[in-house]
Amino acid sequence: MISRLKSRSFWRIVGGASLATVMVIAGSAQATGVPGQTPFTISWAPCEKSPETQCGTLKVSVDWSKPSGAKISLAVARRPAKDPTQRVGTLFFNPGGPGDGAAKYIAVAETLFSPTLIERFDLVGMDPRGIENSSQVQCTLPVITPDSTLFPTTEQQFQQLVRHNREVGLDCLNKAGDLVRHMDTVSVARDHEALRQALGVNTVSWLGVSYGTQVGANYAQLYPSHTRAMVLDAALEHSLSEVHQVAGEIMAAEESFNRFADWCPAQETCALRGQDVRAVFDRLVQQADQHPIPVDGALRPVTGEDIRMGAKGLLRFKEPSVYGPDLSWAGLSRALQKALDGDASAFAVAPAGAPQYSIQGLLANACMDYAPQVHSYAEMQQRIELGRQLAPHLQGASETWQANLCIGWPVQPVNPPHPFHVRGVPTLIIHAVHDPSVHYSWAHGLAAQIDGSALLTRTGDGHTSIYTSECARSAADAFLVETHTEANRVCDG
Repeated sequence: MISRLKSRSFWRIVGGASLATVMVIAGSAQATGVPGQTPFTISWAPCEKSPETQCGTLKVSVDWSKPSGAKISLAVARRPAKDPTQRVGTLFFNPGGPGDGAAKYIAVAETLFSPTLIERFDLVGMDPRGIENSSQVQCTLPVITPDSTLFPTTEQQFQQLVRHNREVGLDCLNKAGDLVRHMDTVSVARDHEALRQALGVNTVSWLGVSYGTQVGANYAQLYPSHTRAMVLDAALEHSLSEVHQVAGEIMAAEESFNRFADWCPAQETCALRGQDVRAVFDRLVQQADQHPIPVDGALRPVTGEDIRMGAKGLLRFKEPSVYGPDLSWAGLSRALQKALDGDASAFAVAPAGAPQYSIQGLLANACMDYAPQVHSYAEMQQRIELGRQLAPHLQGASETWQANLCIGWPVQPVNPPHPFHVRGVPTLIIHAVHDPSVHYSWAHGLAAQIDGSALLTRTGDGHTSIYTSECARSAADAFLVETHTEANRVCDG
């Protein structure tokens, strides 16, 4: 989830570390797959502008039930342990999403990972199927159009949403074929098992962030004997029904907004200091709904819905982090003040005419993992009322609300929410009490499905903890190295 919104400054950091598209073979790793399968291999070469990182491509089956069938290519990056004498093993990393690739993060390891992890682990990241430099889901029809809405208030708008979702899905099936049917997280986990085999290692450790916690947990359930240890930061619990998941996330996002509104008036870094932030926000949303704010180059003028959904994303971090100063509470205050002054560019949904490949990949994954429980306009009215009652300001704006784009999707989910049970894998779950994207209770739900897992509670704000909390980062490092920790620890801040 974390990766659905990134600041421009972060992309400037990683932009020079893109994967090389044409590579000279510079060594390879190979291991035999399960009987009947073609061995998995990777040819490595230095990544462009990041020579200490190796880049390569892994070919896997589109449909894992048909190992001899069609193949796709997955982009992979590996950074060998800086201190081979102290090497612990291989660490798989997934940054979240869905819709974000991991390879580019490995190429800028010093920006994200602690010295301990850089020195003692081979850091490995893969762009999941359908995402970034891996074989993509590229469709002709845009997911988001000038008249799109995730909050239809008339029967006509609802039917238009359903019809367009179906048309997009059929278009994606026509352009990307069976890949659209196999974008689920279980398939992503199986891709990582192919990666382990290609690396020629017996076990791997996991550092999964946000959606990466689901990928890691699915991998551990499928391959416990090949999973040495896991740290899962900001737990996504995939056993909840869609309505319970969206309700939890609505409440988490609204609580974070209220904490932002309480924090803002007395803070020098807040552009709205001294004001009633809730009243200012509600007035701005209402005015933008009545008179959308034009933005040069944007797909459409900014509406109140766009501001609510955009604010939800900008709440992710309280303080500036590796993702830059804009993705912070102070950045949200500046974006709101600019919108009040007529510049709502921070809340524009997409540039006009820009490819929507990342949105298409995200959607294809989500629609294979979630089964919408809204099927009619009457049920949509109930859902909108749920948002209003639980969140008077954001009115339901949340990541899971975007599952409305799956209503009418022509392919049934192959990995719908269900409980699972992981045994024999040492696991540390880290979760912030006031995370705006994943409800704190989800960490406890996930812990109950992983035997013997430990839970580190951070009492602060923001989505994920290892990027913002030294306490959480130190605990993650120690666990990945030693595979044991004190259960039920608490970190402040």
